[in-house]
Amino acid sequence: MKRWLIPSYFVIFSLFFTYNSSALTIPFCPHDQSAALIQFNSSFSIDCSRSSQLSISRAKTISWEEGTNCCLWDGVKCDTETGNVIALDLSFSCLFGPFSSNNTLFLLRHLRQLNLAGNDFRFSPVASQFGQLTSLTHLNISWSSFIGKVPPEISRLSKLLSLDLSMSGLMFEGHVFENMVANLTQLRHLLLSEVNMSQVVPTSFLNMSSYIQTLVLENNYELHGKFPEDVFRFPYLQKFRVSSNFLELKFPKTNWTAPLKSLQVTLSYLEELPDSIGDLTSLEILDLPVNHLGGPIPASLGNLTQLKYLDLSDNNLSGVLPVSAFNLRQVQFVDFSGNKLAGSFPSQVSELSQLSILDLDRNFLSGRVPSWLFSLPSLVLLRLSNNKLTGPIDQFDKVTPLEEAYLQNNEIEGPVPGSIALLVNLIYLDLSSNKLSGNFDLDKLSKLKKLESLTLSNNALLSFTSEIKANYSLPNLLSLNLSSCDIIDFPDFVRNLEGLRELDLSNNRIHVIEANMFVKLKELQRLDLSHNSLLSLSNNGNLSLFLPNLGYLSLSSCNLTVFANFLTIQESLRELYLSNNSIQGQITKQERTWGSNLVILDLSHNLLTVVEYYPWRNIKVLRLDSNLLEGPLLVPPPSTSVFSISNNKLTGEVPYSICEFGTEIDAALDLSHNNLSGVIPKCAGLANIAYLDLHANNFHGNIPDFCVNENNMLSTLNLNDNDFDGPLPKSLANCLLLEVLILGNNKINDTFPYSLGNLPSLQVLVLRSNNFHGQVINPDNQSYFSNLRILDLSHNNFSGYLPTTFFKSLEGMMGLADVDMAYMGDRFQYYTDSMVLTLKGEDIVLERILTIFAAIDMSSNKFEGTISETVGNLISLQ
Repeated sequence: MKRWLIPSYFVIFSLFFTYNSSALTIPFCPHDQSAALIQFNSSFSIDCSRSSQLSISRAKTISWEEGTNCCLWDGVKCDTETGNVIALDLSFSCLFGPFSSNNTLFLLRHLRQLNLAGNDFRFSPVASQFGQLTSLTHLNISWSSFIGKVPPEISRLSKLLSLDLSMSGLMFEGHVFENMVANLTQLRHLLLSEVNMSQVVPTSFLNMSSYIQTLVLENNYELHGKFPEDVFRFPYLQKFRVSSNFLELKFPKTNWTAPLKSLQVTLSYLEELPDSIGDLTSLEILDLPVNHLGGPIPASLGNLTQLKYLDLSDNNLSGVLPVSAFNLRQVQFVDFSGNKLAGSFPSQVSELSQLSILDLDRNFLSGRVPSWLFSLPSLVLLRLSNNKLTGPIDQFDKVTPLEEAYLQNNEIEGPVPGSIALLVNLIYLDLSSNKLSGNFDLDKLSKLKKLESLTLSNNALLSFTSEIKANYSLPNLLSLNLSSCDIIDFPDFVRNLEGLRELDLSNNRIHVIEANMFVKLKELQRLDLSHNSLLSLSNNGNLSLFLPNLGYLSLSSCNLTVFANFLTIQESLRELYLSNNSIQGQITKQERTWGSNLVILDLSHNLLTVVEYYPWRNIKVLRLDSNLLEGPLLVPPPSTSVFSISNNKLTGEVPYSICEFGTEIDAALDLSHNNLSGVIPKCAGLANIAYLDLHANNFHGNIPDFCVNENNMLSTLNLNDNDFDGPLPKSLANCLLLEVLILGNNKINDTFPYSLGNLPSLQVLVLRSNNFHGQVINPDNQSYFSNLRILDLSHNNFSGYLPTTFFKSLEGMMGLADVDMAYMGDRFQYYTDSMVLTLKGEDIVLERILTIFAAIDMSSNKFEGTISETVGNLISLQ
């Protein structure tokens, strides 16, 4: 939505290729030029399916017919006196095939305008013969699958007014670009987006034609260095657009009087918005998001009386919200989101009559939400979310065109104002995560007939009331979120929301929900009733609740003791969450027809005792952890990619059928905290398992080979607290994605595993309480374990001196200040990594491992000598 006001290149530059079809006399084109066009057309096939802009593509040349006047052909324009072909617009004409250097197009020496944009010339080089078309004033070969170097002959086109080489795989050699800009002295418009300009020196742009009006440099990732400030002073420059490169830009602080109408800089190194910006009184578009702008927004912004589009989002701007920004009479779009702006809104505003979109999300704005914000005559979208706004929302008295209002994550208090009924065009309303309280007046809410999404979660709205008894209905409401609103009774008006697709009533205090409450909600696709106390799912007699479109249902933490009957008839259900209840009993073969389409099922943290059959044949995620399951392990269906049955009482060996598990990428298997025994089937290391947790069991024997396959995915391996013995498998050195390896409390007998030191992702290595022995050294003094953050070698038989080179190699512990704080294993939706660490003699369980945490434990070994001073470089150790 942000770019709604900025026209595309195709619209802007189509002006260069307009034709006068209303001429009184129609010339007849020369036979040789007509023949050249026919031969040109025959060198390509027509294939609109390959167009980059299918919606605007049209096979223009399909109407060309030999023997007819080519001046009447689609896309062709002739000189009214001589009949010579002077313009050819074949943009998005579905031409497909290589563009050869002997193409007959180069015979049209009278061409002045040539537009080949949006075709597919199959990665052909740009022929040097383009330089023969010396009469050209306009050349556009963008979006046409040309590749290679821009030929130096392009500099011969000295009459060019417009050149567009963008969105192709072209590159400029430094000297070719310098010669081109020096020779094209009449150039007005230069578009070079996605052209490789790694060899171009930014100062070369100073040699451009002084007549330049448009310069577009988007996604030139290789372009770097300081961009010359004087380019912004070019006397005719009107449109400047730069994005996604490594240029360092500075705007002039004085004498900046260019006739700029559009100034756009995105994802570049621009650090300051000077007061001189106010001197650009012709400016209509100021678009500077996602740069490094700091400091306050200059008050001179108010001088830009022609401004229509203003975007300074996602920078580091600070200071108070500029009052001058609210005096821009022509402005239609304002986005200051993602900055550090503070202060409050002005009490009154008389301008902004044209403002359609106002986005101030993610700042530090405070004070009340003034009524004038809801009274702006053209405002369609208002986003004030993620600020520090306080107090009640002021009442307002005008009907406005407002369609979207986002005020979530503030500190707004009091009731929802009754004047909300005046927002009759409202489609999206989000007031979540505030301090709203009291009753919500349904008489007012029912006026919002166009409302599609209403989010009031994380407030203290105790109930929904009305002065008269009526069956309220919001005919267009698709999504309703009332989670964490301290609601005690089921909101009665919900019964009549027949078009509702998403309903969230989670984290409330609702204690009774009956089937008849949902009878009319046949369009419902997502239903979240989780975290409600003493929830009773009553069927209200013999009423059978069938929701034909329900795909997501969460009843977690609802104190359920049995499977609700209505679950057995929900044929569309794909995700079902029943965790943290008190569901008892067994899953037997009588359950064959239940949940046949389930993809995700979470039954963790219940009281199930037996699972003798899995009726869910399409399941991908199955969680049965933290129940009371006993007996042997029942392997899940082959479709499963995430399976957790940890913290149960399973016994016996792991069946060989486990080899069928892990066919999906990023598969996760958690069998930890059971009483499983025996050896691990050797195939376990051959699957696509990324997360494998077998700790706290009774497995014995050698650890099987892991990462035997070349494209292995193993990221976490936890075999802690078992009875494994023998040496470590050599194949672990092939686990290039391995981040966490926890092998503590076993009987492994081996020397220090130097081979693991080359694993590029390894961050956690725990070998504690085994029979490792020998010295810990770096062979050949190479750099090993460079990303390691946690190392536990305690309670083994390591001996000898600790070499200085070993500690020098632990670069991952030398500075974690720039590392984003997160939990390891977060890429697994259902798991995070955990471990046990000894601190001050006590074992501490780390349920989650922070990426900024670092530790070394080498205690209870037979090391000798002094501790190397290089340990002091491991500054991340706290």
